Amino acid sequence: MVLLLHCYSYYYFYYYNYYKYYYHYHQSHYHYHYYQSHYHYRYYYHYYYCYYYFYYYYYYYYYYYYYYYYYYYYYYYYYFCYYFYCYYYY
Repeated sequence: MVLLLHCYSYYYFYYYNYYKYYYHYHQSHYHYHYYQSHYHYRYYYHYYYCYYYFYYYYYYYYYYYYYYYYYYYYYYYYYFCYYFYCYYYY
Protein backbone atom coordinates (compact mmCIF):
# COMPACT_ATOMS: atom_id res chain seq x y z
CA MET A 1 0.00 0.00 0.00
CA VAL A 2 1.26 3.45 -0.89
CA LEU A 3 0.19 6.55 0.95
CA LEU A 4 1.31 9.85 -0.47
CA LEU A 5 0.79 13.06 1.42
CA HIS A 6 1.73 16.56 0.39
CA CYS A 7 1.67 19.56 2.65
CA TYR A 8 2.31 22.76 0.86
CA SER A 9 2.29 26.15 2.45
CA TYR A 10 3.73 29.37 1.17
CA TYR A 11 3.41 32.85 2.54
CA TYR A 12 5.26 36.09 2.78
CA PHE A 13 4.74 39.34 4.57
CA TYR A 14 6.22 42.76 4.67
CA TYR A 15 6.55 43.45 1.01
CA TYR A 16 7.77 46.96 0.56
CA ASN A 17 8.29 48.56 -2.78
CA TYR A 18 9.23 52.20 -2.87
CA TYR A 19 10.61 54.50 -5.47
CA LYS A 20 10.89 58.21 -5.97
CA TYR A 21 12.66 60.39 -8.43
CA TYR A 22 14.11 63.82 -8.00
CA TYR A 23 15.41 66.75 -9.95
CA HIS A 24 17.84 67.19 -12.79
CA TYR A 25 21.26 65.72 -13.12
CA HIS A 26 23.28 66.52 -16.20
CA GLN A 27 25.18 63.35 -16.20
CA SER A 28 25.43 60.18 -18.18
CA HIS A 29 23.70 57.19 -16.75
CA TYR A 30 25.26 55.62 -13.73
CA HIS A 31 24.09 52.30 -12.50
CA TYR A 32 24.91 51.29 -8.96
CA HIS A 33 23.48 47.97 -7.97
CA TYR A 34 23.68 46.40 -4.56
CA TYR A 35 22.28 42.93 -4.38
CA GLN A 36 22.33 40.82 -1.26
CA SER A 37 22.04 37.14 -1.96
CA HIS A 38 19.36 35.05 -0.40
CA TYR A 39 19.80 32.71 2.50
CA HIS A 40 18.69 29.13 2.12
CA TYR A 41 17.87 26.82 4.91
CA ARG A 42 17.00 23.23 4.09
CA TYR A 43 15.82 20.52 6.37
CA TYR A 44 15.63 16.86 5.44
CA TYR A 45 14.35 14.14 7.71
CA HIS A 46 13.69 10.66 6.33
CA TYR A 47 10.61 10.99 4.12
CA TYR A 48 9.69 14.23 5.72
CA TYR A 49 10.86 17.10 3.61
CA CYS A 50 10.75 20.65 4.82
CA TYR A 51 12.13 23.35 2.68
CA TYR A 52 11.87 26.95 3.64
CA TYR A 53 13.45 30.25 2.91
CA PHE A 54 13.81 32.02 6.16
CA TYR A 55 14.68 35.66 5.94
CA TYR A 56 14.85 35.80 2.22
CA TYR A 57 16.38 39.20 1.78
CA TYR A 58 16.11 40.28 -1.76
CA TYR A 59 16.59 43.99 -2.01
CA TYR A 60 18.15 46.43 -4.32
CA TYR A 61 19.51 48.80 -1.76
CA TYR A 62 20.39 52.24 -3.11
CA TYR A 63 19.64 51.53 -6.68
CA TYR A 64 20.85 54.77 -8.23
CA TYR A 65 19.90 55.40 -11.76
CA TYR A 66 21.09 58.67 -13.18
CA TYR A 67 19.91 59.09 -16.70
CA TYR A 68 19.70 62.53 -18.34
CA TYR A 69 17.73 64.70 -15.95
CA TYR A 70 16.61 61.92 -13.69
CA TYR A 71 17.70 60.97 -10.26
CA TYR A 72 15.95 57.72 -9.66
CA TYR A 73 16.03 56.19 -6.22
CA TYR A 74 14.61 52.72 -6.08
CA TYR A 75 14.29 50.66 -2.93
CA TYR A 76 12.91 47.16 -3.08
CA TYR A 77 12.56 45.14 0.07
CA TYR A 78 11.27 41.58 0.29
CA TYR A 79 11.45 40.73 3.93
CA PHE A 80 10.08 37.39 4.99
CA CYS A 81 9.36 34.51 2.69
CA TYR A 82 8.45 31.22 4.28
CA TYR A 83 8.09 28.13 2.18
CA PHE A 84 7.08 24.82 3.68
CA TYR A 85 6.77 21.54 1.89
CA CYS A 86 6.39 18.15 3.53
CA TYR A 87 6.25 14.88 1.73
CA TYR A 88 5.18 11.56 3.17
CA TYR A 89 5.66 8.31 1.40
CA TYR A 90 4.82 4.86 2.75
